[in-house]
This record gives sequence, structure tokens and C-alpha cells, in this order.
Amino acid sequence: MGIETNRIETEFILKSVCDKKIKVKLHYKKKVIECSLEDYNLEKNVKIKIDPEYSQLLNVEDKVIIYFSYFSHVMTFNASVIKNSDEFLVSYPEVLYKNLSRKYERVKPPEGGKIEFNVKGEKFELNFPKTDEYNSVDAPDFDPGSFSVNNISDLISEFRMKMLEDVKVVNIVTFRKKGPESLEELIISTTGKTLFIPSTNEPIPDEQVIEGVPILTPDEIDSYLENGSKNLKIRNFEKSSDGIHSELYCPVLYNEYVIGYIQLQNKDDKKSIISNEILEYTHQFSKILAFSLKTNNYFKEKVVDIERFESEIIDISASGLLFCSNSKKLDKSFFIYTDLKAEIFLGGGVMNANCRIMRKFKNNGTVFYGIIFLDMTDEDFELLFLMLYGRKMTDEDRENWEGGATPPPVQI
Repeated sequence: MGIETNRIETEFILKSVCDKKIKVKLHYKKKVIECSLEDYNLEKNVKIKIDPEYSQLLNVEDKVIIYFSYFSHVMTFNASVIKNSDEFLVSYPEVLYKNLSRKYERVKPPEGGKIEFNVKGEKFELNFPKTDEYNSVDAPDFDPGSFSVNNISDLISEFRMKMLEDVKVVNIVTFRKKGPESLEELIISTTGKTLFIPSTNEPIPDEQVIEGVPILTPDEIDSYLENGSKNLKIRNFEKSSDGIHSELYCPVLYNEYVIGYIQLQNKDDKKSIISNEILEYTHQFSKILAFSLKTNNYFKEKVVDIERFESEIIDISASGLLFCSNSKKLDKSFFIYTDLKAEIFLGGGVMNANCRIMRKFKNNGTVFYGIIFLDMTDEDFELLFLMLYGRKMTDEDRENWEGGATPPPVQI
């Protein structure tokens, strides 16, 4: 991946490419079409001068990738065909990429292109509610302070004593003998997220208040339970009448299971609200508690689990690819520089590759993974090149960098 240009820089470069009649290469499926940029309509479209013979090959909404060399910098942007009749228009680029760092051109995969791989880990078959949230029960990535994870009873007592400085009631409930029954229990065991009620006289927060601490909003509650937020509002009104001012229900996650929850409550003479700081502290303690349970072999029934994952390929080159996943388990298992063995499925062909994750980023809850191919047989690599670019690899392909650029200097 290269460096993104900002909006002003993108417009400046496009204007210069149009004015100087710089040739560009339009990549569509396995074809590379030489053309030029004629004009652009800011934030709307780009007009391209292209041989009519080629323009008829593309349909409106087809995805294309455009490369060009700008003062020795190879640049690229993604676009969609908007018009292909009397003039040829593509969408205005959201961003340009420069200083590209992969060896081969990135293209859209053939239809149905996907990556498959295995992830190994410990799997517990537990008789507790399952959720889409996932806690890998690793050692906490924050300082647990004075908490000792070696003794569960002492750990709970320490937490209880600290919380009673600020709240009236502290309960730690497990679902070992009895499953969720109350509305609050059903909500948190279904979602795996914290129910935070700063005040029983006010609506619950409609957005996240602390990064990394997932709390339930009214919309999320309704998506899991019909009329859930309405019923919760009625429940909170009744609690307020009974002298309960503020509450928190934090699930304790063990892998994909909700094994219980932590309940905090302020009532009667204790009228202060449960603060955001207490919310964050309780969320962190829930992870410490889960890790303590693992350390003390609280759940002994476990097997080695190999789970098969697959994902559609977003884009791919002969040196790597980009895919995405909503799996919480995968997010907790894959980090930068994690190595994996994968099968690449393209147009009926299957290629095996040893890969390494080089980029990982999130967008609207979805995690994107950029990987490079570390090792592949000559036969598989030749097949991959043919599937992506529709031709055999040449000596020039081996020498050039992305878009035909000169390879970057070797750092010794």
C-alpha cells in the first residue's frame, strides 16, 4: 500500500495529469488499456480519452484501477465506470495512492475469488449463553494493579471492597446453575455487551462513552430483543420508584461465552451516579476475572480446535492481497506479522501460499487484513500471475515494480 494523498493534493495531481496529457493505464479484469485523462469534475467524475473499441468492453458500474507515472512517482486510484457512450467517465477518486510498496499491480480478483485458512486454538464446549463478542482470555494488556489472579476468592473480595467505596451494591453472578432470566440478564447474555444505566431517570447512552468498552445503546437492544429498550425504560422507572438511582451490568466473557456478570448499583442514600471511570474499571476487571478462571483451570473441558475461515478477496496482486472479516475471534488471533498458510481460489484454480499479515485496520466494525505472499511454488505462482493478468510472466515483470516503476533502492 502507498501513501494516501489529501483532497487538495489529489485535485492538484489530477489537474496536472490532464494538462500535461500524461498517459495512464486502465486495468480492467485481465486487460491493461492505455489512455489519458482529459478533464475532471471536482468530487464527481473524471473524463478519460479511450479508444471506443475498448470503452465498449466496459459497462456502467464496472470497477477499474488506473495507474500513471507522475514525476517518477507511480500513482494509482480506484474508480467505477459512470458513462461509456459518447464520452467515457469514471468516478472521481476518493484518494490517490503514491510511493507504492508492492511489486505487482493490484487488481480486482476474478468473480468468486476467495482466501481460506485454518486458525488453531483452544475450544471450550460450555453450557453458558453464546454471543458474537469474543474474549480470548489472554493475560490483560493493562496493569491489573494489586489484583492477584492466582486466587479467585481473594480477587473478587479485593474488587468488591474497592467498588463499595463508590457504589452501594456489588454482585457477581454466574450462569452455572441458573441461566439468564431477567430482562437485564437476557440483554447482556445475548449481546455480550455492558448495560450501563448512569441514571434510572434518564435514557441510557445512545453512543459509546469509552473507547474499547462496548456498551448497549437503545438501537442495539431493539435489534436483539423486540421492544427491548421500551421495556427497559419501564423497568428503570420502576427501579427509580424503588430508590435505585444508577446501575451497571457487565458480562464476564470467556471466549464466546457469557459465564456471568458483574452488577453494580447505587440506591437509597447512595445517590451518586456510576461514573465512566467505574464503567471502564469494571470492564477491565471482568477480563482479569476471566483470566483468573483460566489460570486456575476453572473450566477443565477443552479440546484443540481448528476452525476454517474463508473470505472474499477485496483486491489482489501477485505479491499479496486484501481481505476482511467480522470475526471477533480472528481479530483476537491475527496481529501484524502473524504468519499463516492459506489457499487462494481464483477462477477455478487453487494456489497454496505461506503468508504474513502486514496491515490490519478497522472500518465500521469490520477488520481488514493486508497480507503478502512469502512462499509459493513456481507452478502456483505462474498460475496466479496468469489468473490475475491474463498472460505469462516475463523478465520485465520480474525487474519492474508496480505499474512499471523502477524498483525502490535496496537498503543495506
